[in-house]
Amino acid sequence: MNNNSSYGGLHVEARILVEEHQTPLLCFYLDKESNEMKLIADSESQRKVKESEQFEKLEFMLKCTLNEKKKLTFYDDCTLDQCNQQDPILLPLVCYDRLPTEILKAVFEFLGPEDLKTLLLVSKTWKSVADNPLLWTGFGLPRKCRNSKELFQEFFEGSLSLKLQYLELGQFDFKFDDHYFERFMALSLSCIKITTDIDLSNVSNELLATLVNNCKVCSISDAFLVPKKFGALLKVLFKKMCMGTKIKSLKLEQTELTSIPPDVLSEAFKSLTSIKLNFVAISSDQFKAILKNLRIDAEVKIKIDNDKGFDTECVISILDRLTGLSFYGEPLIEEQLRRWMDILDKSGKLKSLEMLDIGVSQIPAQLLSRVVNKIEMVKVRFFEGVSPHQLKEIFKGIVKSDSKIKHLELDCMNLRLINPELFAKAVNKLDSFYYGLCEVSECQVLEMFRIMSLGTNLKNLGTCCPESGYSLDKMEYIELVDPDTLAKAVNNLESLQLDLGASFEDKSRLTLTQLLAIVKQLNSKT
Repeated sequence: MNNNSSYGGLHVEARILVEEHQTPLLCFYLDKESNEMKLIADSESQRKVKESEQFEKLEFMLKCTLNEKKKLTFYDDCTLDQCNQQDPILLPLVCYDRLPTEILKAVFEFLGPEDLKTLLLVSKTWKSVADNPLLWTGFGLPRKCRNSKELFQEFFEGSLSLKLQYLELGQFDFKFDDHYFERFMALSLSCIKITTDIDLSNVSNELLATLVNNCKVCSISDAFLVPKKFGALLKVLFKKMCMGTKIKSLKLEQTELTSIPPDVLSEAFKSLTSIKLNFVAISSDQFKAILKNLRIDAEVKIKIDNDKGFDTECVISILDRLTGLSFYGEPLIEEQLRRWMDILDKSGKLKSLEMLDIGVSQIPAQLLSRVVNKIEMVKVRFFEGVSPHQLKEIFKGIVKSDSKIKHLELDCMNLRLINPELFAKAVNKLDSFYYGLCEVSECQVLEMFRIMSLGTNLKNLGTCCPESGYSLDKMEYIELVDPDTLAKAVNNLESLQLDLGASFEDKSRLTLTQLLAIVKQLNSKT
């Protein structure tokens, strides 16, 4: 309010409330219908205001000035102390509805579904922008709708249900049938995930396949547990995909495909841009048929468990097409693994490689190093028979300028014989490094943090990746690192996990001096 006007007294009275009566910031307004002054504040603030003598004076002033409300202007907080000594700087009145819709959309993209629900109620302009389906990516069925038929039906009677983009058909506390499922058919879903936690025995495969076929992303998991139902569903789904589909990304996990004719799979998969087959039962002929018509730019990732009798010869025929490969189980025959390595050495398409319990003793060290350093993400657990020379070559390759590896996760290996300086330089060149139950030396750990404190490319570091729950303070020998050096080093990382002894079995190795040094280093440059 302008101090030069007759309303200057209102500002003075408000200051008495704030300064003398310790009342937090309040919002006063005069209700036109009741002609009563109202305020917006917490209960404690309301109590203080209503007990104050100034309340009636404020109400009187607002009523007197109602007809001249256009003359009222507001100050910025920073001018509050100077408002009696000089003319205030008036803030411009901003109408956010006048902002270009492109600007509003750019701002709304930072908000989640819960906030977007509120924006729909602000104004017609904001509603028209917030209605954009692209803003609702990831909006899924509320948890409460999974617990009750009544809440499920109530949700779909409202317009908000039309915003659903993601549907997980998992655990529900009631049984689905076609009547309930038809609710989903009116939606424009972008992603659907189906697991065996849901009972779909009363839902027709035709209806379910139609729903899936209209989504861009589909994931079907654990179908081995209910082979009869999911086997029939997959047959109907793949036939529909042959006739035309919106699916671009398909992930199948623990799924049986051997009953699907190769030509059907070939036709169904030909327009996909991303395929993930995790522990899927599939024959060599089916795999070859899929790749025959597959788009040349399609990403193909597979996880194989040799214990389930997967034909490893089949993998050889598709290695040059894969973008991701995970292999679990008993060691490969040495000749097979050598052929794998030779193909991967010539191929530049693979971006992620995960190998567990693989014997590599007969693989030349330089060949193994070249393959590992051609791939962005490498996860290796228990390289059986791996030699110190092979490990040294891998770390030498990381230091070289042409190495593509960014993420390295090792487990159950002895890294002690790697030169500490080489070890430290290689680790600090990576984006992330986790070394699980690998053996490391005191010198390696000290040198790693010393280099890290001077500057590093490393963003994440730990004994195991974060989802495994092992934090940095479980690291062997970390308690021996100089506190200032450690503080500078970890503040150069992008993320840091410290359990600080939350797990009784794995107590924190950090000393109090180190912890205090880390906290003191936290600033705008961290």
